[in-house]
Amino acid sequence: MSFSIVIPARYASKRLPGKALKDINGKPMIQRVHEAALGSQASEVIVATDSEKIKEVCNQFGAECLMTKQQHRSGTDRVNEIAEILDWPNEQIIVNLQGDNALMPSENIDQVAKLLFDNPSYSIATLATNFLSKDEEEDRNAVKVFINKETNEAITFKRNLKDYDNQSVNYSRHIGIYAYTRSSLRTFSDSDPSIDEEEEKLEQLRAYGLKLRIIVGKASVTPGPDVDTYDDLLLVNSIYNKTKQ
Repeated sequence: MSFSIVIPARYASKRLPGKALKDINGKPMIQRVHEAALGSQASEVIVATDSEKIKEVCNQFGAECLMTKQQHRSGTDRVNEIAEILDWPNEQIIVNLQGDNALMPSENIDQVAKLLFDNPSYSIATLATNFLSKDEEEDRNAVKVFINKETNEAITFKRNLKDYDNQSVNYSRHIGIYAYTRSSLRTFSDSDPSIDEEEEKLEQLRAYGLKLRIIVGKASVTPGPDVDTYDDLLLVNSIYNKTKQ
């Protein structure tokens, strides 16, 4: 099985500007994410950015980094541009590893790629894990994925828990890592946002209107938190200092 990783990393983050370059235990965050990617079995790892500053830093630690357009609506669109630039074939498996997840275990990267490879009737693969607490379960920032118990297909994604009266469905905490085939990535990125997507602010909901099936695996290792705010950055640094010595 061969797959590629693209790490979308823009500079102008709304809640934490320049977060891709924020320090995590002595290295910029984008380097930490890149190191996690290199620990996987991917055949290539590419950083996709709109920032010359990020590109310069990537060059300093030896990462392959390609410039992309500034006007992309999402990281997925940035990943799709890389696939276009490099003219990857339709069957190519591409993992979208978010540039703010310095604590993503390499095992999970391999897992999501293999999940899609082993289930060719699906267009997208992603991961989920158990909630750590009741508070996290009720937190709208902890996205819930509702999963068919028998097929492990994602039924929908929600921010707020609502009654879902269907005994064949479980819900878990979604982990924002995705594997696509090149053809499904193109279909997804070339389409306009759906109504549900805009209401929930969850890009993955676009897949349902496009008939792109999503399979969900339980993460081999529970990842650490993403970095969206300064408090997240402090937390990730604390975790990194304890576990990555």
